[in-house]
Amino acid sequence: MAFLSVLVERLQQSLGLQISIGVTAFLAFVFAKAIYNIYFHPLSKFAGPKSWAASRLPFLFALLNTTLVKQTRKFHEQYGDIIRIAPDEISFANQEAWGDIYARRKGHQRTPRDDTLFFAPGQETDNIVTTSDASFHSRVRSLLSNSLTEDALRTQRPLIQGHCNTMFQNFKKMASREPSKGALINMTDWITFFAMDVIGDLALGESFHMLETGEYHDWVRTLFKYVQLITTAAAPRYYSVRATDFVFQHLVPRSVSEQQKAHKRYSDERINRRLDSRSERPDFMTPFMKNNADYKIMSKEEIFSNFSFIILGGSETIVVVCIGLLNHISRDPRIRTRLTDEIRNYFLHEEDINLDSLNDSASSLPYLEAVIHEALRMCNPIPSGLPRKVPPGGDTYCGHFLPVGTRLRVATHTISHSPKYFHDPNTFHPERWLPPPSRPPQFANDDLSASRPFGVGFSACLGKKMGMSELRLIVCRLLWGFDVEEGEEGERVRFEDWPMPSFVDKGPMRVRIRLRGEAR
Repeated sequence: MAFLSVLVERLQQSLGLQISIGVTAFLAFVFAKAIYNIYFHPLSKFAGPKSWAASRLPFLFALLNTTLVKQTRKFHEQYGDIIRIAPDEISFANQEAWGDIYARRKGHQRTPRDDTLFFAPGQETDNIVTTSDASFHSRVRSLLSNSLTEDALRTQRPLIQGHCNTMFQNFKKMASREPSKGALINMTDWITFFAMDVIGDLALGESFHMLETGEYHDWVRTLFKYVQLITTAAAPRYYSVRATDFVFQHLVPRSVSEQQKAHKRYSDERINRRLDSRSERPDFMTPFMKNNADYKIMSKEEIFSNFSFIILGGSETIVVVCIGLLNHISRDPRIRTRLTDEIRNYFLHEEDINLDSLNDSASSLPYLEAVIHEALRMCNPIPSGLPRKVPPGGDTYCGHFLPVGTRLRVATHTISHSPKYFHDPNTFHPERWLPPPSRPPQFANDDLSASRPFGVGFSACLGKKMGMSELRLIVCRLLWGFDVEEGEEGERVRFEDWPMPSFVDKGPMRVRIRLRGEAR
C-alpha cells in the first residue's frame, strides 16, 4: 500500500509538472509572438496601438462589442492616416487609398476581396457579395448590370412608385386620426417596409406586403438575424475557416439553423417561380434572363444565391441612408425648413412628384441634392469599409509596400468625418455640397471627392441610380405632404450614437408628422 501511495504521489507531481511546463510554454509562445508582431513583423513600421498590433483579440473584441468603427476612427485621429489595427491589417483614411485599393491600376494586380467578414456559410453557392474570385465577380456583375441600366430602371419606376403610394397612404391615414397632433411614426420600420417590398418585387417577382400589413414578414426577420449571426461567426475565421464551420454546425441553436434553412427555401422557391413564369414584367429578372438564355452564363444555383443577397444589399443601404437623413433634418429646423420650402415651391401638386420628374430635377432642387449627399457622407451603410487582401507577390499602396495576405481597407466612416477633407466634419452641413456660387466660404476647401458612399472601381455600387431615385422620391413626398419634426423627448435618438460593428446596427427612429392642408 505504501508503494502505491508513493507511486500515485509521484505521478501527481509529474502530471502537475507537465501541466506547469505546458502552460509556461504556451504563455512563452504567446509572449514571443506578441513581441515579434510588435517589433519584428513586416508591418511593425506602421503606427497604431501596440496591443492591437500584438494580437487580433482586441480587434475581435471591438467587432463583437459593436465599437470597431468608432474605435478605428479614434486610432486614426491619434496615429494618422495609415495605421495598423491588427497584426496583419492596415487601415487607410486618406483619399489616395480609394484608387489604390479598389480601382484598376496599370501595372498592378487587382486587390482581391477579403472573405473573412463576407462569406457564404456552409455549403451555399458563392455570390457577388462574398466571392473573392475576380473572374466570377466580373461575370456576375456584368450580367446583373443589365437589370440596372437607365432603360431597365425606366420600366421599373411604376412599380417603385406604387409601393411609395402605399406607404404615404398609410401615413395619411395615421396622421388624419388626430389632425392637430399628427402621428408618431417609427421611420426605421416603415422605410424598411418600403425598401424590402420594392426589392422583393424586383428581385423575387413579388412583394413581401409589409407596407400593406404594417408588420415584418417572417422571412425578413430571419434575414436580419442571419446577417447578425454571420458577423458574429466571422470572428473565428481570422484564425480558422474550419472553426467557423464548427460554429455553424455545433454552436448555432437548432432553431436558428432551421430558420436559415426555411429562409433559403423561401427565397429559392420565389426565385424559381419567377424564373419558370418567363414573365416580361418590369423587374430585375426580365433583362437579366434575356442575357442569360438557357443559364449559359449563370446557373440556377448561382442565381438563387446572388438574388438572395441582392435583396439585402438593395434594401439595407437605402434604409440606413434614408433613416440617417430623416434623423438629421428632424433635429435641425433650419435645414428642414429650407428643404421643405424648396420642395413645395418646385412641386405645386403632389401628383407631380414622381421618378420621371425627379430624374430631371436634380439641378432645380439643389438643396435636396445637397441634403442627400451630406446624408451619404455622414450615414454610410458600410462604415467599416470593404476589406481586401494584398495579392501574391505583394503590392504598393499609398507609397507603402505590403506583403501578400495583408488585410487592408479604407476606413469609410473615418475619412468621411476627417477635418483634413471636410470643414466641421461632425456636423450635418448640406451647404458644403451646393454649387460653388451658392456654397458658403467656410466650405470652399472641402474635398468632396473624399466621400465615396457608392464605392469605386470593382466595388462600385450597381444600384446607385436606383438608390438616389428612391431617396429623392421618399424625401420629396414626405416633406411636400407633411410637416415633420423630431419625436417625443424620451424617445429621441441620434444616428451617430447607434452601434457600428462593421455595419450600422440601427434602432427605432420616431418622428412626428402632421398632414399639411394641401395634402388632405
